[in-house]
Amino acid sequence: MVRLAIFIDGGYIDGLCRRHFSELSPRVDMQVLSEKVRQAVAHASPEPVDIVRSYYYTCPPYQHDPPAADDRNRTAGYRRFVDALTQLPRFQVREGHLRLDGFGEDGRPLFTQKQVDLLLGLDAAEIAGSQIVTHIALIAGDGDFVPVMEVLKREGVSVWLFHGPRATYAHDLWLAADERLEIDQAFMRAIARVSS
Repeated sequence: MVRLAIFIDGGYIDGLCRRHFSELSPRVDMQVLSEKVRQAVAHASPEPVDIVRSYYYTCPPYQHDPPAADDRNRTAGYRRFVDALTQLPRFQVREGHLRLDGFGEDGRPLFTQKQVDLLLGLDAAEIAGSQIVTHIALIAGDGDFVPVMEVLKREGVSVWLFHGPRATYAHDLWLAADERLEIDQAFMRAIARVSS
């Protein structure tokens, strides 16, 4: 049996939705996303595929000190989202934090996610080293994950990369993956959350 762990860079999938699939106005159903990833891996495998766990990496919105009303509203919405994710079967949310790095020429704040990539890399290496999984799917585009992929492959784990259009991922990350699947419009439509 194929034992699969799925690692989702929340900032990456959100960026794909905003910048490349905005005409679809997608809000991703994370449970459907995990199942779609499982199906893709199963399609390439002669054995059944079981999801061991899906990990979602994100960070809470920045809050001023003291928090403004907008900060509190954003944080409340974020908490509802995280609470809903943690209630999904075999889903775990891992959080870093946002750092305010200054302001752009247009006066908008510039933020950097901190600890998110490190958490993802450590979790992936730990789960691979424990031999709980045979396959790992990474939904990300950052070239910083190349060393993680190399460690996973040395541990005997098959590494899948799920990525957006060409301009959204580092080419060396794409090269480091064992298998690759592009998140295109059809994929995005399949994982879009249906409004109720």
